[in-house]
Amino acid sequence: MCIQDEFSVSVIDEAQANVRYLLDDHPFRSVHTERQVNEILPHYLAMSQAFPYLQAGSQANSILTAIKSNYEVPRSLEITSVVGNFLSWDETGGAYVMDRYGKPGLSKILDTEKWFHANLLKTDIEKLTGKPVSPEFGDPTGSYLTNLFEGLASLSAVTRCAYMVSFEMHANTMISALWDAVSSSYGVDRNQLKYFECHVGGDDPAEAYHVAMTRQMVDLLVSPEDEAQFVSDSLKAMQENINWCAALTKLSQ
Repeated sequence: MCIQDEFSVSVIDEAQANVRYLLDDHPFRSVHTERQVNEILPHYLAMSQAFPYLQAGSQANSILTAIKSNYEVPRSLEITSVVGNFLSWDETGGAYVMDRYGKPGLSKILDTEKWFHANLLKTDIEKLTGKPVSPEFGDPTGSYLTNLFEGLASLSAVTRCAYMVSFEMHANTMISALWDAVSSSYGVDRNQLKYFECHVGGDDPAEAYHVAMTRQMVDLLVSPEDEAQFVSDSLKAMQENINWCAALTKLSQ
């Protein structure tokens, strides 16, 4: 293991140690009733719909700065952009379509109602509740998404990296906890909930690869001099994720 590898493991471990207690006691683990789930899901759907657009749009600040300043696009922007573009591609169904159907099936991505992850979630919710559901972008979700975008769109590559890593780390725990809450409160077969199953279910869940990919950005973007900023920004981002989920659990109280 090279010195940079040793550093990246160390800084990730430190960042994780700072947020582990937040994930271990995730607010969604306290959700046990249909009423709670029904209050949460419209807000969660809003987040699911918004995320790929926020992640894709977050590149604009940096590229516009490069254009206005007339300087070459830095590799740090390329790295966060290629990861962000994949996450957006995946959330809108492109990665699954290409993996399953190959290039001949590319036109299938136009069937957005079938492949967008937010639409998988919408279908799951309608099966559970027996009625259509609309996303709720009001608070606390609107302000949370705005803050998330600001972190993803930061001109600092270290901050962008921290927000991306924290979002994926949190997503893995959040989705698993909500999957448990939804399936137990409604008494349904958890494997019939396609949104949850495709993220954290089965023998080869996608979310674990997302976490690994975003973690590898640290190898390339965070130097020893940036460690303190990365750890601080990771904790800030994770706290924002947790605070949003905690606020959602209080809506039915």
